[in-house]
Amino acid sequence: MRWIPNSLTAARLVLLLPIMYLLGRGQDGAAYWAAFGLFLAAGATDFLDGWAARRLGCASNIGIFFDPLVDKIFANVLLVDLMVRHPDWIPPWIILLLLAREFAVQGFRSMAPCKGVVLRTGMPNKLKLVFQLLATGTALAGLGWAAAARPLLVATWLLLGLSLAFGYYSMAQLFWRNRDLWARPAVRMEIR
Repeated sequence: MRWIPNSLTAARLVLLLPIMYLLGRGQDGAAYWAAFGLFLAAGATDFLDGWAARRLGCASNIGIFFDPLVDKIFANVLLVDLMVRHPDWIPPWIILLLLAREFAVQGFRSMAPCKGVVLRTGMPNKLKLVFQLLATGTALAGLGWAAAARPLLVATWLLLGLSLAFGYYSMAQLFWRNRDLWARPAVRMEIR
């Protein structure tokens, strides 16, 4: 049963490819709607993998590592793809700021185990991801539904702004709460 949650997580990663293919076909609304449908299916796997791990009692270290990694890949790759294809919907400067934040936080997080610390993900960071995914969803819906494009464009920008605000707030919070990491000695590591 351990394979069920991890398979659902992997399915989210696999769904990224047809979504990007459909975005590449772009100019007809049907391709955007199909991409939006697959996007919703991927969102369902994000809910179901955690639910299955808890319900079946089969949470694993692989899943604990794999799920947030796939979330980051899925959200960021889709936003970058949309930015390249539709910079009027996804402004490049916002994506650059979001990616810069991701690299800074990931670098800091990768240092923590060397100091004997595991850093938890806080609620502001989770909200950043939620707003990122909602922005992606509103952009996909707006590209497919011309009649609602204007309000969905405004919603996309608003959600990206919220994602940026929560992202930088969570980064500042993470750095401040763990500012002592720089002074800590490294733990003894096993070389293999």
